Amino acid sequence: MTSAQVVRKMLAFVELAEGGDHDMGYATDLAAQLGAELNLLAVIDTPAMVALISRHRDAAVRDAAAKAGGAADPAGALARAEAAAARGAGSETLTGTLVRDARGILQELVDGASRRGVAARGHVIVSEEVPEQVLKEAVVQQVDLILLRPTGSKGFLRRFLDRSVEEILNAAPCAVMVAPSK
Repeated sequence: MTSAQVVRKMLAFVELAEGGDHDMGYATDLAAQLGAELNLLAVIDTPAMVALISRHRDAAVRDAAAKAGGAADPAGALARAEAAAARGAGSETLTGTLVRDARGILQELVDGASRRGVAARGHVIVSEEVPEQVLKEAVVQQVDLILLRPTGSKGFLRRFLDRSVEEILNAAPCAVMVAPSK
């Protein structure tokens, strides 16, 4: 990217597999400094599904315990919550529920960026091909910059993410910035 080039649109990948930590402050700050639109992309793959399902299970246990007057019976509460979910299973698939949850997370991030004066929007995709989806979104949205940020993951997940970053760096249709990890 030469000094004459301007970044008008950025794409930032939101790592859902990291559980509750979806800090996009760095991306929002950079978009604000550049006066760029911020496009947030979440790809629901297997690690992201596990994190989102775990979030549902934790919420079900908390809700059931609260309804029982705070009695701690996590196994019983979870069983009751799962039974209740099974009774209403015809209305929404698991994937539909996870997409809705991911959209909710992205909406919170978009709202946060908007409060800081940054035009932002979010997009959720269900796919096991994370690097390919990031690259496709960069082309479709015609972004000038892809922002990637290493996560705190360790072991297999970290090696997978490092490989994904390398794939994106090698095939990106625009500039790629690998931001410092948190």
